[in-house]
Amino acid sequence: MGDRARAALTAVLATLVAALCLTGLAAPPASAQPSPPTDIAFAWGRNQYGQLGDGTTADSSTPVGVHLPVGTRATAIAAGGYHGLALTSDGHVLAWGRNSFGELGDGTTTSSSTPVEVRLPMGTHVTAIAAGINHSLALTSDGRVLAWGENLYGQLGDGTTDNRSTPVEAHLPAGTRATAIAGSTGGFYSLAATSDGRVFAWGINNSGQLGDGTDTNRSTPVEVHLPPGVHATTVAAGGAHSLALASDGRVLAWGFNANGQLGNGTTTNSSTPVETDLPPGVQVTAIAAGGYHSLALTSDGHVLAWGRNVLGQVGDGTTTNRSTPVETDLPPGVHATAVAGGFSHSLALTSDGRVLAWGGNEFGQLGDGTDTNHSSPVQADLPAGIHATAVSGGYEYSLALAVRAASTTTLTASPTTAAPGQPVTLTAHVTCNTATATGEVVFRDGDTPIGTGTLGPDGDAALTTTSLALGAHQITAHYQGSADCPASVSEPVVVVIEQVPQPSLGLTKAVESTGPFQIGDTVQYRYTVTNTGNTALHNVTVTDDLVPTVTCDTATLTPGDSTTCHGGHTITEADITPCQPATGGCLLTNLAQATAVEPSGLEVASEQATATITVQQQQPTTELTLAKRVVSRGPFKVGDTVEYAYTVTNTGDATLHNVTVTDDLVPTVTCDTTSLAPGASTTCHGTYTITTTHLAPCKKTAKDGGYGNGVCCQVTNTAHATATGPGGNRVTSNQATATIQVTAGKHDDCCKQHGGHGNGYGKAKTSAES
Repeated sequence: MGDRARAALTAVLATLVAALCLTGLAAPPASAQPSPPTDIAFAWGRNQYGQLGDGTTADSSTPVGVHLPVGTRATAIAAGGYHGLALTSDGHVLAWGRNSFGELGDGTTTSSSTPVEVRLPMGTHVTAIAAGINHSLALTSDGRVLAWGENLYGQLGDGTTDNRSTPVEAHLPAGTRATAIAGSTGGFYSLAATSDGRVFAWGINNSGQLGDGTDTNRSTPVEVHLPPGVHATTVAAGGAHSLALASDGRVLAWGFNANGQLGNGTTTNSSTPVETDLPPGVQVTAIAAGGYHSLALTSDGHVLAWGRNVLGQVGDGTTTNRSTPVETDLPPGVHATAVAGGFSHSLALTSDGRVLAWGGNEFGQLGDGTDTNHSSPVQADLPAGIHATAVSGGYEYSLALAVRAASTTTLTASPTTAAPGQPVTLTAHVTCNTATATGEVVFRDGDTPIGTGTLGPDGDAALTTTSLALGAHQITAHYQGSADCPASVSEPVVVVIEQVPQPSLGLTKAVESTGPFQIGDTVQYRYTVTNTGNTALHNVTVTDDLVPTVTCDTATLTPGDSTTCHGGHTITEADITPCQPATGGCLLTNLAQATAVEPSGLEVASEQATATITVQQQQPTTELTLAKRVVSRGPFKVGDTVEYAYTVTNTGDATLHNVTVTDDLVPTVTCDTTSLAPGASTTCHGTYTITTTHLAPCKKTAKDGGYGNGVCCQVTNTAHATATGPGGNRVTSNQATATIQVTAGKHDDCCKQHGGHGNGYGKAKTSAES
């Protein structure tokens, strides 16, 4: 056949496939989910081109193992029209199935029923994969998009319509960095979301699936006309319709809509994005597209679906098409973590590692062992002990990555060296790669069980034992397993039971001196230090908070031995200030503690020991004396002012404050100072003016007894001093008096004439009375 004839045949076949796509016979894209690296992949359903990857072309209604190369660890999987892809942990891509257009990317057009490696450009590291009906896509770590396979409608995006059997780069605008990709497994176009929230599309555009407002095919990426402000995070490509998930949880759709797959309540095609009518309050976290239906995963683990439903692919228990999202009938309590759309069937991954499937099942693509369609989810028959981690739906077949259920048990012991009877706590921690570990852990000493612990929500089980005998013990923890998590055994932990040194020190304290005690006395104390542990001690020392130096008879003690230590303290007034009252005086307590050093160099301390004595408190004496004299010179008569001087002396042994002098005639007396130390004196001053009142009654000296003929009168005033002693007690002095002679009447010198009593003319008589 010539080149022209071969090209014509290729065009006819492509047109036929395109027609099949629009009538519901082509496959939707596969969306890659992140998965922990694994060497387990499963496939089920149609297999005429080896797309199950098990080395055969036999269909299977239950999962069979994909023959991944030995040592391969896959992290993502994608199902195309008739071929599958796997992303490896080292950034390579494997492919298997039909290869008529080079979609396996190995440089040939030879189909393969087992995985072959895609010939990526040197140094390329792939981070995500997607598959179209006859082409493949890869996202690189630097944000480029590579494509290979059929390119009749420009779905490779390299500006040509030439098929490619090895990857070429899609011509994204300069500076654009792709973050998510999708290939239409039911059609001939591709999508990419970018780091700045835009979406680009290329390939066939007969139903507006490129979203640029036209129906023109594109061999290089064009920007989808997202509404202003929309930031897309991921994309999905169906048979001839497209989806984008916005950062705010909304879903946008465009393209073919005859079955309501855009979800906007209509069946009208749209060449630009329209918003899907999600239920109020629903937040979508992931999307997927089937041939003519759409899927969304909600933040609470539910699944929504809309579009074509003649085979039950919406999963709501009916076969009625839905032009707005309805909830898929997941089993009660099931929490979905991922969704995928096959061409006429749907898949969901659950949080406990199961795969649920619904819709068309002619070739066993639901994996339940039958070829019966289901309008509600059924469980794929994965082998026991297998936990699925990623799913993808192709054209009448399905793929999944999985891990074998495994648990790991670790054990710790505290302490690992203990004395007989000392508690030892054993703690087991169990982790499970497929579920939360539950159940019990049996702890064994060699082959002998020593106890059981129940796992808590943190995966820990503990046991405390005091029954381990002297010697070394090999302790292991045996997790008993559960339905979702297999059993496992820890590595052994060695616990040694031995006579561990237990240093201990005792101290007693006694007063050797005999009281009663007063300030200034020296008190002798005796201290007895005893080694109460089971190991020798040295550097025995005693410290006392009042005794400056304590000396011990010996500084080394074997177990059970004692030593006597001695020290003395001279009592000071500060020791009993403030006073702790006791009968006969004040209490004086001092604290002591003994320390020593054990063989390992650690310090050992005793409990504190105390001793208390009573100190007699000497009460200070308080005494005050007062002397008074007349300062002014006579003669005195009514109207004269007389000045007095007072001498106040502290004759006790305590300081006095608030010194005051009171005089019965002098209204105010002022003192030079009001505080007196023991033995100190102060001088006070005061005056008064003589009035006739002071002369009544008056001692008459005139013979006729009348004032008119002249009378000499004596005026005496009395004073005393007061002060405040320690503790606030009031101290009062003796009384002191002073007497003056005052003349009244005609003869001013009558006192002189009658002064034969020895008082003198104009002089005062003074006295101090106790």
